[in-house]
Amino acid sequence: MITEGLMLMLYGMGIVFTFLVVMIFVVNAMSAIVQQYNKKHPEKVDAPAKKPAAKAVSDDTEIAIAIAMAAAQAK
Repeated sequence: MITEGLMLMLYGMGIVFTFLVVMIFVVNAMSAIVQQYNKKHPEKVDAPAKKPAAKAVSDDTEIAIAIAMAAAQAK
């Protein structure tokens, strides 16, 4: 009875191990296929639109704004 349980465990572990090895090869093959496809058909990337330059705000101004907002919320 114990030997039958051990044999069943070994068969199950062997099947799982075999499946994982096959899965590794399939994933690697799919990766190679996708890389070859991307070389032949590259994706077109649009240049991002230029954003206007933000105005420089000094740290003192930001601190004053934060204090004013906190005082307004406290009322």
